[in-house]
Amino acid sequence: MTGAPDDLDLLAAADPATPPQRLADIAARRHDLHAVIVTNPSTYPELRQWIADVNPGHAQVQIAVPPASGVPPYAGAPYGSGPVAPPVAPRRKGLGWIFAGCGCVTLVAGVVIAAVVIGGLGASTAGGGGSDRGPPTASTVEEQLAVIRTESAEYEKLAAQLDGNPVAPLVTQPARFQRLQADVEALKASTALEKVRQAQARTLAERAGQYRSDLQRLITAAEGRRANASGTGEEQLVDSAGNGFIDIQWNADSACRTSDDPESTTVGCTTSNPDQLIVHILPREKRLGGDQAARLTTLHELAHLHQNVDVETTSDGEVGPAMKLKNAGLFQGSGEVMSDCYALTYLGLYSLSVGDATLGYGYVCNDSERQAIREWAKTIHAPMPG
Repeated sequence: MTGAPDDLDLLAAADPATPPQRLADIAARRHDLHAVIVTNPSTYPELRQWIADVNPGHAQVQIAVPPASGVPPYAGAPYGSGPVAPPVAPRRKGLGWIFAGCGCVTLVAGVVIAAVVIGGLGASTAGGGGSDRGPPTASTVEEQLAVIRTESAEYEKLAAQLDGNPVAPLVTQPARFQRLQADVEALKASTALEKVRQAQARTLAERAGQYRSDLQRLITAAEGRRANASGTGEEQLVDSAGNGFIDIQWNADSACRTSDDPESTTVGCTTSNPDQLIVHILPREKRLGGDQAARLTTLHELAHLHQNVDVETTSDGEVGPAMKLKNAGLFQGSGEVMSDCYALTYLGLYSLSVGDATLGYGYVCNDSERQAIREWAKTIHAPMPG
């Protein structure tokens, strides 16, 4: 282990008042401090496990640590190949809610199913480059808190631009911002050494600037996606559902998971993380069922994003509107069937067969289920004609 007496990372790694995400940030950069981090009582079990995985020399330190309960941090990302980054500190809800499991729309002898590809929805320290303002230069805790207040106010102004947007919670990540505010309050109450508090305040100010910068970047990107450049009906559907904050790409043949059934074809999937809300569908030259099938697939995938919003806006310990409907026996208790019903209701169709292709999961919802879909869509501001 290295670290001089004025090593701020070392001080923070040993301080029980250091926020969990700060410990994860240090662990990612400073493997030489892993032995200190695993003994810090604020280190959460998943981070101890990650350290043991990437730095086996410290595995013995965590033998007495009880295993984490509930869903592992990356349970919703089934294609991960190993521990390449520290797990995010425990948050309001884990990633398991994002349609863990198949999440595919399969095509059996012409039955097309849409897979849900979950992007790496995770690290609460935002990715995609640093703040466009650079790191804060203030030095005292009070000066850093002033920076945080300024950045937070600008973040809230930006977030207000998405009021009423169906996917606003997936873009603005209010839970992440709330965690920042909670960490700020913890800093204010901290009795740690002043040098440690200054380092923590600087980290929080950097996070505030990053969150504001991330949101500004997403807004700018959305502004460039509102022109329906392809002129297609499916892009028009995506634009109406996200006002540019959802992208559409005609690459389902390469971006989506291949169906396990050799007689099935995956025609659509979604990437769902704050930096990439994308609906993937097949290229036109590989399309099954023509434009109508493309619209059905697009709406099915958009329904998955709307269900993600439904969960994101549901408080801990509560059951969201979509889950209540499924628990009541509607849509055969399936999120995939619910997505089919959303698409059918939107288009006013009573069949999943289009030409020689049959899409979806084989169940055509009835009128009472369609009314439930309309009411649900209204609750979460999702588009629904009529």
